[in-house]
Amino acid sequence: MATTTPQIQASIFSQVPSVSTRQYNYGYYPLLKGDIAPIFQLHQSSFVSIQHFFEAKQPLVIAFYTNLLNNTTGIQQLETLQTQVNQHGGNLIIITSNTSKAFKKAIASATNLNVFVDADNSIAELFGLYDDANPLTNWLSGIEDAAAALPALYVINPERQIVHHFIDYQFELFGNANTNNHFTDGVFEAVDNIYNTYTYLNVRYNKLVS
Repeated sequence: MATTTPQIQASIFSQVPSVSTRQYNYGYYPLLKGDIAPIFQLHQSSFVSIQHFFEAKQPLVIAFYTNLLNNTTGIQQLETLQTQVNQHGGNLIIITSNTSKAFKKAIASATNLNVFVDADNSIAELFGLYDDANPLTNWLSGIEDAAAALPALYVINPERQIVHHFIDYQFELFGNANTNNHFTDGVFEAVDNIYNTYTYLNVRYNKLVS
């Protein structure tokens, strides 16, 4: 099924973390660089928590994947992103409310993707990417699903501080192979910085205790 790109006035958007960013993007207030990421359960029945990834002392990349996409290009981009994040010393988890058969089938054929289903958008809401009282259908033509959350990328250090964010107000993330590099360049730089910092700290610690 072909996806419809929402018609958006791009001029009102800015990725600079400022007061204006928090006021004028559909009335949403997403977490931004400098904020502290919340602690939440990734899998209720097995009690898997996001804390598990922070305790690994590695950079963590969280990709919020919109339920508006069911294309193979998006899945392939997620696989590529995971490979590249791992190569830079980080971990990637994907959070989505997409429970469609097409998405499940595509994920089943993917390799080693850490996908967690956020069926009620409770995790997306913690990050300010979803608001049940203010659905994106009120703002964007081309979006008919009131459960749609904003796509986003976050890079988070082991102390839970967000060191990089990209909020996709234009719904381009993982929908167009030609634009993906633009979104991920900052991700890899942030992952590298965290990895190098914590590697140095571990080396210093080991020297002190040896």
